[in-house]
Amino acid sequence: MTEVRRDDPRLPVVEREQPQLPEGWPELRKARASANTAWGYYRDLVKLLHEEIGEERTSDILCKLMKANARKYFKPSMEKFGIKGNDAWALASYFKLATGDVIGYDAELIQEGPRKVVYRLYPPCLWFPDLDIPPSFCLAEDCFEEEVVRMVNPKVKIYCRSLLTWGDPYCETVFEEID
Repeated sequence: MTEVRRDDPRLPVVEREQPQLPEGWPELRKARASANTAWGYYRDLVKLLHEEIGEERTSDILCKLMKANARKYFKPSMEKFGIKGNDAWALASYFKLATGDVIGYDAELIQEGPRKVVYRLYPPCLWFPDLDIPPSFCLAEDCFEEEVVRMVNPKVKIYCRSLLTWGDPYCETVFEEID
């Protein structure tokens, strides 16, 4: 069988009107639809990995992905957000802006002491709204935060204090400056 090219003059040309989104699709709606689709694809991929290769290997892959994403996206985003410094507040500020203001989580920072900042995410979980994943996947996603701290200021200790998937009312990651 011979391959027929799209630009083959022997093929009939059919002129048709290109499909368009219906009226009422402003840029914000398109952006939200795009984000929802992307997170849906991510959610489905994580669940498929879990089913196919198990919890431990999926967690390892997620952690590797998150560390690579931190190395790729953190520093340029800090500059774009206009965040200066590398203390606990500055580092936590990145996550509040990136995950809260940009992605759309209800997020806040809580200053618990002069050198301790809590980054809190309230429900619903936008990535896994049914909370139908093991907590190990959430902890693997925290590899992003861990890699940022390792790269930027290893004198900041970071740890997860609460997770929705543990049954807590919100997720919390603590950034604490140590000597």
